[in-house]
Amino acid sequence: MSTPTPTFKDVARRPRWIGVLVLCIAVAGVFALLGQWQIERAVEQGRADDRDTETAVPLETVAEPASTLTTEAGGRMVAFRGAWVPEDFDTIAGRDQHGDTGTWVIGRVLVEQPQGEPASLPVALAWYPDAGEAERAAAVLAETHAADAPADLVGRLMPPEAPTMGDLRDGTREAMSVAALINQWSDWNGLVYGSYAILDEPSAAASGALEGDAEPIVSMRPEVDTQLNALNIFYAIEWVAFMLFAFYLWYRLVKDAVEREVEAIEDAQAAAEAGPGPGAVAGPADGDRPRR
Repeated sequence: MSTPTPTFKDVARRPRWIGVLVLCIAVAGVFALLGQWQIERAVEQGRADDRDTETAVPLETVAEPASTLTTEAGGRMVAFRGAWVPEDFDTIAGRDQHGDTGTWVIGRVLVEQPQGEPASLPVALAWYPDAGEAERAAAVLAETHAADAPADLVGRLMPPEAPTMGDLRDGTREAMSVAALINQWSDWNGLVYGSYAILDEPSAAASGALEGDAEPIVSMRPEVDTQLNALNIFYAIEWVAFMLFAFYLWYRLVKDAVEREVEAIEDAQAAAEAGPGPGAVAGPADGDRPRR
């Protein structure tokens, strides 16, 4: 009676190979999660900025003193109330606007807090094409706001800038660096926002900064690159390939086991059909056996 030839299904249903399949499924699941993570990173980096950044919200709802600027708050129009510090009106050189290089007039506002002392917020008021005119405007603003009551202001919240070589080498301020500004502020109480604001045109005009050749500082809404990250996509494809390879490895192992068993059965059948070899000696027949 010949031994039945096992099929792929017969071998795959054995406990040993079911256990290997479970292990491969677990490994493939890990690869699938890693691939999903890479896809989510690519989509997140390629997602357009759909925040409503142009409707002013209270500053305290998106930013706090002594905290770094969050992605949600960056570039958003905010409303705040505070008093100008007359001694801290100043200028920042090397500011581009409409392709021209000019100078910003900047100041410091003590922003009122829901509780406790006010916090300092650097503010950019206006752009001047001439540095000398900007310096004169800063001096006039210092006199104008010497005894001001708190004012309601609106501006775009921006991340701080790193000091430039001009700041470090020549002593010419070219960056809106909060860390550098606090070293020159008068009567600073230690509370400061980790960002600065660019006033909108109505607030800049109400502050008296738009005189002469001054222009409102152009501050565009944030733009986000919506292209998918190709590197993350490539990594995701790699993890999918590894996941598929885990299943292929199981298939290949089972198939090899089937082929080995079939080959062993065929060899056994061939040996049985060949019969005894030429050197074999036949035993005596029953009729030829001596009687006792």
